[in-house]
Amino acid sequence: MALLADAPAGRHFAQFHRTSDSLTESIASFLQSGIRHSNSVIVIATPELRDRLVTRLTEDRVNLEALSRSGQLDLIDAAQLLAAFMPDGVPEWPRFRSTMMPILARVEASGRGIRVFVEMGSILWREGNTEGAIRLENLWNTLAGFHSFALYCGYGLDTQRAESYAGPLEDVGPAHSDILGTEDDEHFGVALDRASKEIFGITLSQMAGMTNHDGARRFPSGQRTMLWVTRNLPLSTAQLAERARRYFQEVVTGRT
Repeated sequence: MALLADAPAGRHFAQFHRTSDSLTESIASFLQSGIRHSNSVIVIATPELRDRLVTRLTEDRVNLEALSRSGQLDLIDAAQLLAAFMPDGVPEWPRFRSTMMPILARVEASGRGIRVFVEMGSILWREGNTEGAIRLENLWNTLAGFHSFALYCGYGLDTQRAESYAGPLEDVGPAHSDILGTEDDEHFGVALDRASKEIFGITLSQMAGMTNHDGARRFPSGQRTMLWVTRNLPLSTAQLAERARRYFQEVVTGRT
């Protein structure tokens, strides 16, 4: 995906992944492209995700030890960082700024431009602290007024399930410049159109595409359709998602 590879400074994008393998592949692409462009790269993630990423990059013969030694790569524990600026479960701007500014300054001199991958929003979302996650995303936008960097937020969230839309997912849109889709999103969008045609007699992707909700417009087609259905036809959300998941599985099975 072009934005993952190019990652221009000032862009703040998010992507939802159903599996850890899919997320790891996207992060690896984001980081390796940055390394090729001599960017400094920061990874703020759980130990589990960092371990998977280290394994993946090592398979591609990326010399992580040399990058860390030179200061071009910084691997940071997400939980420890969260504890530093949100002691009461709410991200605080003064603490966030004083925590992040030294990290950004530390890698700034080691490369041309900075790329940051962050799992912290995903951690808060999984814990049910959706308000804290959205506030944190907006604090990153404020921080971008002081430092220049490209920010990639990876969320572990199955957007094919109706329950994923029960929270304020639509509010994630305005906090980002872009919500990136995946190959699965494209196939699920097709499956949703097939399912909605059968259930309602019309495909809903076109109606969802005309939404006047700014946040929803940033989402890929399938997620945008689910947001529209959740808002306008809430009693049908679970039925539509379940049928679309079956059709999606048919596509996946056909690909393998």
